[in-house]
Order: sequence, then C-alpha cells, then structure tokens
Amino acid sequence: MSDEFAVNSPSRLVTFAPLGITAAALANESVLDVARRAGAPLGNSCGGVGVCTRCKVRVVEGSEALSAPTSIELRFGAANRFAAGERMACQAVVTGDCTVTTTYW
Repeated sequence: MSDEFAVNSPSRLVTFAPLGITAAALANESVLDVARRAGAPLGNSCGGVGVCTRCKVRVVEGSEALSAPTSIELRFGAANRFAAGERMACQAVVTGDCTVTTTYW
C-alpha cells in the first residue's frame, strides 16, 4: 500500500499562512514539494536543489515537525544570515504538522 493511502499514517499537514492553503505531505516530502503540489507560490530559482535560498520560509508552528537542517541548509543559512526559525523549504522534510510563511505572501 502506498503511503498516500495508508490509513494509519501519521499526520503531516503543512499550512501555508496567510494563504490559507493546507496540504498533506507524503513520506519524505519537502516543504517545497508540498507547496508545488498544493499550488502555493514558493520561490525557487534552482529547482529545489538547495543552492539559491529563494525558498526560504519562516516556521510559525511545528518546527519540531521538520527534519534537522541539512549541511547545505546550514551553510547557505549562515551565509545568508537566516534568522531563528527560518528554513530552506527544499531541504526541510515534513515529519508532522507545521505552519510556514514567507515575506512575499
């Protein structure tokens, strides 16, 4: 049975505030992947490979529901002076419910 149809799979809902869009994440899916499927406009000029930081989001709720920052994210986050709670959506894998926003919504 595929994960998207699993009855007992844990909740992994991503809310894109203030757009009012909420979508379920599939297993091992990044915030950027969920945004693309849900139609939430999220910048990414590198195609989601982690080199542009245009997909930067601020986690409003549920930071513990995202994977630990990757080495790519740590390097680019430091170089671009990310504030606490800011993540690269292409690198942050959804493991539970969370809410994110960005400055251009």
